[in-house]
Amino acid sequence: MKIVLVLLSVIYSSIAFSKTQGTIVFVHGAWGGGWDYQALGDRLTKKGYQVYRPTLTGLGERVHLSHPGINLDTHILDIINLIKVEGLKDIILVGHSYGGMVITGVADKLPERISHLLYVDAILPEDGESMFSLISVEEVALYRQLAANNKGQEWTIPPFWPDWGKDVPHPIATFEQTISLTNKAKSIPSSYLLTIEPNQSDDDFLMFAQRAKQRNWQYYELKTGHNVHRTMPDEYVAIIEQLK
Repeated sequence: MKIVLVLLSVIYSSIAFSKTQGTIVFVHGAWGGGWDYQALGDRLTKKGYQVYRPTLTGLGERVHLSHPGINLDTHILDIINLIKVEGLKDIILVGHSYGGMVITGVADKLPERISHLLYVDAILPEDGESMFSLISVEEVALYRQLAANNKGQEWTIPPFWPDWGKDVPHPIATFEQTISLTNKAKSIPSSYLLTIEPNQSDDDFLMFAQRAKQRNWQYYELKTGHNVHRTMPDEYVAIIEQLK
């Protein structure tokens, strides 16, 4: 009898624990892939979260699918299809860097499936804006030149740092296409996490953090580099656990 009671206690405790956790979908940035979120995802899984870390078309392990027709809509549809096919709901949808463009489009299409949006050092676009319209003219020129020089794959921007690691060339049309929004995601609770690198005078994402503040979003800062999921995973997890 005691054994039965103990087993029932464990079962009910497990059910109660699972109900307190959430479903998280991480959308990576340009040149990257879902592989970059394995360590962070493992931490959250151990805490009872259901974690998805998809790779966008033409990137990561899906680089063999790269072609000139990949644009922002393609990547938005990647995440929409994941959510629909897996039957996900009450999602914490997280976008890093370029991933902010993607989650903005997803939230506008499936607002009823999302419980919270988290932008992590991410682009926060408004209707009619594109990645290229939101960065400097000099950066746009650099990216276009890199693509033009990428013989045989002129539709992609190759990484331009010394050690690519697992990063791969990114489809340029995703930066060119403007986003079309209907404001359906306005009521979704949202947060912004800005990373502040020591001794860095110019921050490309500060303007998006300001947009978030103007919308009265929850706001967080961490003193670290752009890839906070690598450099401060524990602090990142702590912020996710605070989301309301």
